[in-house]
Amino acid sequence: MAYAEKRGNLWRARWVSPSGKLESQSGFKTRKAAEDYANDQESSVRKNTYVDVRAGQVTVAEIANAWYSGLDLEPTTMSNYRYMTEVYILPEFGERAVGSLTEHEMPIWERKLVTGGLSRRSARDARSTFATILASAVPRYIQINPAARKKGTGRKGTRRIEKMQQRQKVWASPLDALLIAERAASLSGQDTDFVMAITIAYTGMRWGEAIGLMPDCVGKNKIDVHWKLYELNGRFYRGRPKDGSMRSLDLPPFLSSMLSEYMRLNPPRTCSCTLKATDTDEITWCSGDAYVFLGSQRGHFRRSNYSERVFRPAADGWHPVRRGSSPRARKPVLVDASQPWPGSPLPPWPAVVPGKPFQEPRGRGIVPIPAEIPVASWLPILPDLTPHGLRHGHHTWMDEAGVSYVLQSERMGHEVPGMRGVYNHVSPAMRTKLVNALEQMWADSLRARAQLSQRSAVPLLDRLLAATKSVRPFALKTPSFTRGT
Repeated sequence: MAYAEKRGNLWRARWVSPSGKLESQSGFKTRKAAEDYANDQESSVRKNTYVDVRAGQVTVAEIANAWYSGLDLEPTTMSNYRYMTEVYILPEFGERAVGSLTEHEMPIWERKLVTGGLSRRSARDARSTFATILASAVPRYIQINPAARKKGTGRKGTRRIEKMQQRQKVWASPLDALLIAERAASLSGQDTDFVMAITIAYTGMRWGEAIGLMPDCVGKNKIDVHWKLYELNGRFYRGRPKDGSMRSLDLPPFLSSMLSEYMRLNPPRTCSCTLKATDTDEITWCSGDAYVFLGSQRGHFRRSNYSERVFRPAADGWHPVRRGSSPRARKPVLVDASQPWPGSPLPPWPAVVPGKPFQEPRGRGIVPIPAEIPVASWLPILPDLTPHGLRHGHHTWMDEAGVSYVLQSERMGHEVPGMRGVYNHVSPAMRTKLVNALEQMWADSLRARAQLSQRSAVPLLDRLLAATKSVRPFALKTPSFTRGT
């Protein structure tokens, strides 16, 4: 039973902890204040929210180590958590007692990371990781999570902009997806890039699921998404899809035929991975297996490298800024406009600066462009689009086609919550409606593409265009960039 006792000129609160030990807290000026405090502690014991008065002395490092050792997540997620903890959290708070942390110092620390050169997104990720760590300490060691974000503590304008950007996340229409896939294949010189981009756009597969697609998972009119390739520290390992979202995807006829022809002309090859796992490895690294989509040297596509070399230029019409040991300024994608649409890519040159005469670049490493070549530059299609934006687009296409929610969730690998997920089922009629809608979208986009030109620099697409009805092509637009004089 909670009570108060006199200690000199002050009062002391007494109560029994969950372990049966009689606890105390001194320093109260009145008996009522001591009794109220003791009663509150006794109430927290009954509600199972009791915090040991000495628990707050446990350090952040001790909490972080206990939290991390109890995780059972994908190695990529574990690696991200470990990096954030060791690089940003422990150097600042590792020796601090969790009970000494306050809500007010967390936004100050987050801003300090940004002023120190870290991006806002990475700083937010670091704080989110810290909040996740401290959540494991509630309520045993602390009553509230000081790293958790509170409403009304940030710039309202910034929050509104972030929400607007999330709502307006770039996604591709069927024609956008086709044009970007064609450009990607033109840049790489391989049909692979075209087929992979179209497959992602018309199935909603995640990036890792697409590059981890194995030949035996591709059937007639169906793809089994059973695996995903994860990239960690420059190496790859195979695991199950995110959140265990294994599923089978219905294919529209055109995509089934495209994949069949592609695999016939380009037999699935074994990847170039040769690193064998050792007894000390906790991860079974890829050591060579057959995959549908591989690079020209039989390597797996790396997300950041592929974005810089292929996807960003295809969507933006510009080669992005390159940082690091070999920096390069942002440059337009130049093409030989005399070649089949969308032109044959040329070595990148600096952009024209309005109002200034253009001077041809000279020096070591500069590849000259012959004067007789008609040089043009690509216009942007969808700036800032990512391969994941193709997945967003696929979800939007299904909404436009009136596809049922339960089938959308199944296709995207999402779980339907609540009783809706128990009683809703996917019928054959739903699948037929989806497949027919996707087939029609492809046919419409192919006809729209044929109006630009009946030829393509991508062999696979060139054959598809040749099979379409002859339409009156548009004239090639005046190049938006030409050689300076």
